Amino acid sequence: MEKATENPNSETQPPPHPNHQMDADDDDENVKQLKECSSLYLSLQDCLVDSNRDWKSCQKHVQALKACHERRTKK
Repeated sequence: MEKATENPNSETQPPPHPNHQMDADDDDENVKQLKECSSLYLSLQDCLVDSNRDWKSCQKHVQALKACHERRTKK
């Protein structure tokens, strides 16, 4: 008699993970280089994920990141 598996769907459905988990792992150093703009960058990434990569929906985030970057380069 075979023992039934606890969750038969575990192989077909990957576990959910927070936005950017892979980005944070792969690009952590790049994000850190953004310094005070890093939170704006991550916010933009969240917006893009939530809007299915619709850049038009995320223009406030784009403009905020652009302004932050311009402030950094003027210092």
